[in-house]
Amino acid sequence: MNATSKFVSDYTSQPTPVADLQPGAAVPPLDRCVSRVQSTLYTAAIRFAHQVHFDDEMCRAQGWKGVILPGFLLGNWCLEAVTRMLGPQSVVRAVSFRLTSVAYPDALHHITGEVSKVEQDGDWTIVTCTMAVNDPDETLVTKATVTVAVPTTE
Repeated sequence: MNATSKFVSDYTSQPTPVADLQPGAAVPPLDRCVSRVQSTLYTAAIRFAHQVHFDDEMCRAQGWKGVILPGFLLGNWCLEAVTRMLGPQSVVRAVSFRLTSVAYPDALHHITGEVSKVEQDGDWTIVTCTMAVNDPDETLVTKATVTVAVPTTE
């Protein structure tokens, strides 16, 4: 599998039925690694090409090892992990994230989380998860809360 294909959400595994979810249930972990080029293309695609994502010299002057990954990408990985767990019928209600450290390209990042709340809202089951992104040294680089709605089935 090449690096680009890691980003295709194919939903080949069966989604976790929301009836089986309880607070404390683990979100299946997700591993992601992007190259510097992929990171730069991501920032261009979202029109957020800040200097910290392409200027090594400026980043080293800040005390970092080099360019850093965009925070929106890290938050998106948290969202991806939750929607992969719940399947393509899931509808995003809210995402919030906070960067806690810098993250670098070409490093394997580990996305984990757990269900923090499950509630009913009419014909929808609302699932809220707390998520974390850790770098290869197990440093927490992002914390997130993701809330997704899934149609309730009988």
